Amino acid sequence: MKTAHKERRRRSRSRTGIPVNLSFANATLETTAYDISVNELRLKRPSRLFVEPGENIDIRFGETGDNALTATVAYVGKSDIGLTLVREPLSDHELHRLVTSARGWRRRYVRSKRLLWQNARRFGVLAANTWLRPLIIALVRPRFVFAVYGNEKDAETYFTPGLVRLMPPNLVLGFIRNQNTRGLLVASQSLENTLQADSQKVRDYIDELHRDFPDVERIALVGRLPNFVQKAGIDITAPLVEGSLGTRYMIWDVARQMRERPEYAQYRSIVVLGGAGRIGNAVCEDLTNLYDRVVALDPRYREETETDTGQGTILRTADVTHLHNEHLYIGLTHHGDVVLEFYQHMPAGSMIADDTHPCISLTARERLRANGITVEKVVLSHDEFLMWPRMPAWNNRAIPGCLVEALVLVQRPDLDGSDFLSFCRQAETMGFAGRLIRPLEE
Repeated sequence: MKTAHKERRRRSRSRTGIPVNLSFANATLETTAYDISVNELRLKRPSRLFVEPGENIDIRFGETGDNALTATVAYVGKSDIGLTLVREPLSDHELHRLVTSARGWRRRYVRSKRLLWQNARRFGVLAANTWLRPLIIALVRPRFVFAVYGNEKDAETYFTPGLVRLMPPNLVLGFIRNQNTRGLLVASQSLENTLQADSQKVRDYIDELHRDFPDVERIALVGRLPNFVQKAGIDITAPLVEGSLGTRYMIWDVARQMRERPEYAQYRSIVVLGGAGRIGNAVCEDLTNLYDRVVALDPRYREETETDTGQGTILRTADVTHLHNEHLYIGLTHHGDVVLEFYQHMPAGSMIADDTHPCISLTARERLRANGITVEKVVLSHDEFLMWPRMPAWNNRAIPGCLVEALVLVQRPDLDGSDFLSFCRQAETMGFAGRLIRPLEE
């Protein structure tokens, strides 16, 4: 759970010091909650409690008189333990009621601490993009830049409208290291919807990247940015990297792992949600190496077609009734919550590997969970990768697929323009691997 709290900051959480009673092995022990979120708790460990991860404990919030809840032990430390609720997550109302049951001074302490952290982060962004910016670039000497964008919620994390006027158009927001290669995370002040609607803003963004970082070997473009760049009439040539090979490798490796899970081993087909997109089309072709049948579901298809690739078939369709017997899904839609338009056609026991940005929200996942559908986030990992601070809704050791192509090409520039299988072999040799993780909940 300690790891979980570092990696999974829940949408709602509170360090309130609420009294908690634990029932385990016919004994009741009193303790205190350090953190409570919608489905996780971190508690002070009673001296007489000896449990192992995976065991279940009954918990009762002492001062509220709530009925006992069952939780699974996720982490056991010297001074604290982490629990995950077995039942459905706490509702906002339940969580609010627990938080307000804490002492007033404790609630004021929590609010003050959060405000202090928020302002410290914003001050750090201001410093990194004013008087410290030349020093940071000189010290890091980046070989690559990860060019990203955000939405309004992301922007509020890093700056206010007043601060933004004091900083340059492109903001240095993070440091990235992979083995001995170092780079920077750089974001445009223009939000995603602005870049989508205004090609001049896109051209300004790319021009400023070239001016600010003239010596970098690769500029990796996040998410939908390659589409925006092409729409703006800019050729994606070195140092720009569209990132599709890295994303395709990540999805291919994850889809292979999905097939190998015992509960899904009998399924020989998979659905790509958003299969008509730039990457979706290629992913469908890739997955015929693993599955007999790939269903590419996308409302942009005007007619239904089925193609035999020689290794498997691809059904391209907008008809959601094809989902009725499918259990494995790859999410590639332009926004994660698009899944709510057709999730009721997906059978219980289905699994979605989510590679959308913004990803499937907590609210949407709760509705999916009620229908027996699980969601896991698709990431790439490497033992020697670090991003600090992490991107919103990302673990700081998880690598976005669109970045991996640039990381590979920095080490192996001769692979520029190579075929998919050659890239996969090199990425695997270099230690990159696809992973499915529990989504972060902001």
